[in-house]
Amino acid sequence: MSASKPRAGRMIASALIGAFLIAGCATPQVPLGQPGSLPKPVELAPPGAIGEGSSPGPAPAAGTKPAAVGPSLAASSWYWLGTIGTGEFAAPADPGSFNLEFLDGGQLAAQIDCNRGSSSWRQDGSSLRIGPLATTRMACPPGSEATRFGRQLGQVRSAALVRGLLELRTEEAATMVFARDPDWRLNSYDCPGGSPMQVAVGGGQAVVRLRTDSWLLAQQTAGSGQRYTQGNAILIIRGPDANLIVGGKQIAGPCSTRR
Repeated sequence: MSASKPRAGRMIASALIGAFLIAGCATPQVPLGQPGSLPKPVELAPPGAIGEGSSPGPAPAAGTKPAAVGPSLAASSWYWLGTIGTGEFAAPADPGSFNLEFLDGGQLAAQIDCNRGSSSWRQDGSSLRIGPLATTRMACPPGSEATRFGRQLGQVRSAALVRGLLELRTEEAATMVFARDPDWRLNSYDCPGGSPMQVAVGGGQAVVRLRTDSWLLAQQTAGSGQRYTQGNAILIIRGPDANLIVGGKQIAGPCSTRR
């Protein structure tokens, strides 16, 4: 018994030494909150990549122009005020008799004076195409603009919203002008210098179009004629004549109504 006790003591001592050596080789734990306590995140995608493992789309080619943004025509209804072209001006006596409804799904419903019509429409940005019209065949009163209206719809190539009015440009460089309210009226004036001035009035307002510029003006009390103002722009209409003043300078006028 006395010989086995030293042997057991040596075994216990060896075990304790081994345990201390193993503990010394282990990586010490760092308390949270100290620098280096959290592992570095693993990058799932290269810097600048979109999503995990995906890459950005190709850059646009040099010189590429963004697509023109056109008006949203779906589920909208418009009344034809008239058409202005080079040396041409035509307006219906009653805009309420000429209506376009751009229905969802590319279907078009039309009132063409005394007839009803249907067609299709397709829009891509500012580009607009209207298909052939299928209409009833009532005989409209003499002087009706129904034929002109139907023909020009088939020539429409683009659409734009200008101060709340819809302008449809045809392949013959004419502009069909529409409003949401049939009480509006359109007129065209010939001005010195050869630039026509387009004026649409309704609801106590006037939309003036001169070359590429446009103004939305509010009607004011006037001793005679009609006066519309907004900011530094003033439109004065007296009988068949109109004058546009901007910043104290007459930029159009005296202009005369097109006959």
